[in-house]
Amino acid sequence: MKNLSKFMVLAVLVIAVFLYVQINKAYTKIIDINWSISLPTSYKEIYSIDSGASFHGDGERYHIFQYAKESDINQSVNWKNNKDEYIETEIDKVLSSLNVRKENMPNFQSNYKYYTIGKDDNSKIYLIFTTDSKKLYVVEDIY
Repeated sequence: MKNLSKFMVLAVLVIAVFLYVQINKAYTKIIDINWSISLPTSYKEIYSIDSGASFHGDGERYHIFQYAKESDINQSVNWKNNKDEYIETEIDKVLSSLNVRKENMPNFQSNYKYYTIGKDDNSKIYLIFTTDSKKLYVVEDIY
C-alpha cells in the first residue's frame, strides 16, 4: 500500500511537469498554425499580453521569448538584418494600443534582425530578435 501511494504521487508529478511543459510551448504551435512559422520550443516566455478575447480571433497579441543561444532561432525564418523604421513604427503602434510598458518594448537601439509577413486580410506578424539579449519579440496584429 505504501509503495502504491509513492507511485501515485510520482505519477501525478510526472504528469504535472509534462502538462506544464506542453502549456508553456503551446503558443509556438499557434504561431505555426496561424502563420506557418515553426519556432524552436527551447525558449522561456518572459512576457505576454493581448487585446482580449474576440469572436473572430482578431486583435493584438504580444509575446517575448528568451532563448539561450542565437543559433536556436537562426534557421526559423529568413531574417533581415537591416534596421527598418517602418517596421519599428508599426510595432510601436500595436504595443502602444496594448499599453505595453517601456521595459517590455523591443530596444530598437540595439542590434536586431526581423521577419514579417502579412495576409490578405491585412493581418501581420512581426518577429524581432535582439542578438545581444537573445530575446524574440512576437507582435501579431490580426484582423
